[in-house]
Amino acid sequence: MSYNRSLLLFITLFLLGIQTFAQKNKATLINAYLDKTHQSGLFNGNILIADHGKIIVKKAIGYADASKKNLLTTEYRFHIGSIAKEFDAVGMMMLQEQGKLNINDKVSKFFPNLPSWADHISIKNLLQYTSGLPDINWKTVHSDADHWKDLESLQKLDFEPGSNYAYNNNNTFLRRRIIEKVTGIPFNKFVLQNILNKVGINNGLVDPTDKDPLMARSFDNNFKQDGLEVPISGWTCLNLDDFYKWAQCIDNFCLINPASTREIIIPFGPDQQAGLGNGSMEADKVISHIHDGSAIHYQALLKTETQKGRTIIILSNQKQGNVYEIAEAIENILDGK
Repeated sequence: MSYNRSLLLFITLFLLGIQTFAQKNKATLINAYLDKTHQSGLFNGNILIADHGKIIVKKAIGYADASKKNLLTTEYRFHIGSIAKEFDAVGMMMLQEQGKLNINDKVSKFFPNLPSWADHISIKNLLQYTSGLPDINWKTVHSDADHWKDLESLQKLDFEPGSNYAYNNNNTFLRRRIIEKVTGIPFNKFVLQNILNKVGINNGLVDPTDKDPLMARSFDNNFKQDGLEVPISGWTCLNLDDFYKWAQCIDNFCLINPASTREIIIPFGPDQQAGLGNGSMEADKVISHIHDGSAIHYQALLKTETQKGRTIIILSNQKQGNVYEIAEAIENILDGK
């Protein structure tokens, strides 16, 4: 072996050693920070952190339910709130790539019995929350059937589709129902068969019940536990490993192509959300992907920065409203600040 090659090998191994030491040191700091955060009553849940493409922290912190008898493990699944909307957004783009629909199709094409406003709202409006649909009346809606009744009686939109932005679950509800109409199978079955299984996500649940094991239960600061019932169906729950697979799938276009990804990751305007939450792309590469969600006392956050090989996943079952602050602290440690 030549001197130059030997020197290059030595430098490479030396730098790899420094990076490994630095990552271990950062992981120690992050773990200490998370332990302190839990001890202060500011976090209960599970966290995964990848940096430079390697998982450096995977941690379960606190209780799996309000009984205080069951400790969380990293196998527990959590409701992820609005992040679950990514599965219907990706599903829509999969069906477009298969030629089964076009995101410029109007809602009335699939549901001709809806009022005339359905002639003006496109699937793209639903994906960008620019449909003009009002929010769900949560006081009267307790099931999908209740929701249909409200939509069938709705006579006026809040604004002309495509002219403004209003984030609400009416858009999500119709996206899921259109997928059912096009595929002929229930939305939960579509997600399990056509999305989760294809990605290698084997532990995901859609609309979990009390009978499902390893489901983290949410509770308030007084340890009063919430039920799992939700007013509208179609909510996917994941554990840390499966959530990480999902984040990598988005970044690596394992289900939809870059053009489709761009449609649902770039929002209608600044500080707004699209089907994948928010993010940025350069050419055919995802640069960032950010999405948060909450449901009852669950809260979740996904942040990826592909150029740093970095992913932060935070899953909480005792919502404190501080997931962004926790992520920022973790990022500061990773960046040596």
